[in-house]
Amino acid sequence: MLHFYEELKSYIQKNVKNKEDAIEIVQETYTKALEFESKSIIKNKRALLYKIAKNIIIDNARKEKNYQNVLYEEENHSIPKEEQPEELIFDSIQKDLLKEAVEKLPAKNKQAFVLHFIKGYTKQQIAQIMGISLNAAQKHIRRATEKIKEYLSLYDWDINE
Repeated sequence: MLHFYEELKSYIQKNVKNKEDAIEIVQETYTKALEFESKSIIKNKRALLYKIAKNIIIDNARKEKNYQNVLYEEENHSIPKEEQPEELIFDSIQKDLLKEAVEKLPAKNKQAFVLHFIKGYTKQQIAQIMGISLNAAQKHIRRATEKIKEYLSLYDWDINE
């Protein structure tokens, strides 16, 4: 995880005015990441570090009661949230994890999920395509969704975020 130190420090310094505070946040981020790592398997350490750092920055801003000011400054003086580098990284990681989760599904669950959520077919159309009942198609979609949520929860990613 140490090879992300400079990158993470740079990200934090952009979001915190004081250099000393930024260094403290980096240290706290690594401490929390190591604690997390001792309890769980971390598939993407870089994403975990960014997520922890972002949460610490927000918590510190709240403690200082400058939270509204921070939000105001971000809205007026930075690129839109969805275009910020850490958001692009998180989005890419989430997409990769979702692809992995879909690939691990049983064949019929995977087929129903892909047809419904990716190709946009209705459940009735999926039943016809797969040659199964509507009820069976719904079950395959529901099971696939549950298994994907279960898989993503292993990596502390909320599909609804």
